[in-house]
Amino acid sequence: MNFKRKLWWAQHRTDVYKYSTILSLVLIVTISIIYFTYSKFTSTSEGLVMETTVEPFIKNDYFIASYIDGEWSNEIPGKGDGYVVDKVVCDNGAIGTWDNDEWGINIRNATQKIKCSVFFIVKQTSAKQIEALAATDTTNFATDDADNNIRYIGKDPNNYVYFNCSDYSNQSDSTCEKWRIIGVFKNVAKADGSKEDLVKIIKDDRLNNTTIIWDYKQPGVGTSTSSYGSNDWTDSQLMMLLNPTDYLKSGYTIESGVVKDANGQAIYQNMGSYYNGTSGCQPASITSGSSFSCTSIDFTSTGLKNDLTRNAIESVVWNLGGTLSYSYSSNGLASHWYGYERGATVYSGHATTWTGKVGLMYPSDYGYATSGNSTTDRATCLAKEIYNWNSASDCYNNDYLFKSYPQWTLSPYSSGSSYVFDVYTYGRVDCLYAFLTYGVRPVAFLKSSISISNLGDGSSNSPYELKVG
Repeated sequence: MNFKRKLWWAQHRTDVYKYSTILSLVLIVTISIIYFTYSKFTSTSEGLVMETTVEPFIKNDYFIASYIDGEWSNEIPGKGDGYVVDKVVCDNGAIGTWDNDEWGINIRNATQKIKCSVFFIVKQTSAKQIEALAATDTTNFATDDADNNIRYIGKDPNNYVYFNCSDYSNQSDSTCEKWRIIGVFKNVAKADGSKEDLVKIIKDDRLNNTTIIWDYKQPGVGTSTSSYGSNDWTDSQLMMLLNPTDYLKSGYTIESGVVKDANGQAIYQNMGSYYNGTSGCQPASITSGSSFSCTSIDFTSTGLKNDLTRNAIESVVWNLGGTLSYSYSSNGLASHWYGYERGATVYSGHATTWTGKVGLMYPSDYGYATSGNSTTDRATCLAKEIYNWNSASDCYNNDYLFKSYPQWTLSPYSSGSSYVFDVYTYGRVDCLYAFLTYGVRPVAFLKSSISISNLGDGSSNSPYELKVG
């Protein structure tokens, strides 16, 4: 029997070597194809990215590839590494989406083996995106204030942006409000002590299409020493209407919804109604020792709609400097206002800064937003005191922040305790009593984590869309 086996081997040895070699080559080629086809994909049965091996190809159904700036990578960037997901592309009819909170992929409609490619790109902040636009557009932008902030200018520039949306995944006129981008402001001081370049936005129209008091506290209540209200923003009733209780003045308390000063005097009620999207109270006269009488103002549909919007707003340090003199070209230009706002000239004892989320525009924002026109150009407008812009219609009519109704600003008149500057109906900036009712257009700084999507062109018909959440 042994002899027969040896004889068979002698007769067929060449064929065995030949077919063994062929079979080995086939196996090598097959394994190579499998390996190189799937080696650039990670595998998961639960949507978690793992290292590539051949074994999961046999056992699992999902294969995930990572591309960073267009180049394949064998790992994904970390959540805090400065990248965002540009797109997820899956085959065989599957749908892949990226969960930014969990920093992982979600796959739907996977009925067979699928491959999904996740494309990561460097995160562009909204500030950087606007900076890039301004680098090539000198018509709609200007950088001529003392800090070279980037500002939109003109009668109606393409600076519309959807904000305060009920549905950020489906942004439209019916799900969002239209706001305007004032510009990119350099080295804005944040509540945590750091500084960043941040985008500043303003609601396109006044709140609730109505007029609202800035403050009407009577003498002895809070910071008020006048029967016409106080121009200290830190305890103004309007500040309390717009902002959450986190920003209540130090030493003040809230009891059963009623805000009380350090001496226990009632000031206001239902603080934060706009911020929380609830029914609130109109700022109103309140005398020492009295109870606050609430006249309802409803923000359930006009206030901030959700936490996505609230969390998109940065808490920053707002400057509260004011001035006494502003009526002449020697002291009332936009450039002068920019300096006043950042100064320390206020009524005795009033605050020079405030940390919070929702504020108002400054006189300098209004002044610097003009483009002028061919008759009265921008340079001429900026060389004219804003107090007298009522005689310079080319300046205010070519300024998107101008409205046909008077608007409150954040800045106080420093020589009196109850005067606040406003942008008046005829285009001028002047000061009037805080107890008067004017239009309120909320202003906020976006967090640097917010970016602008590639949807929209900034026009009123197609506002920019923000990537929120």
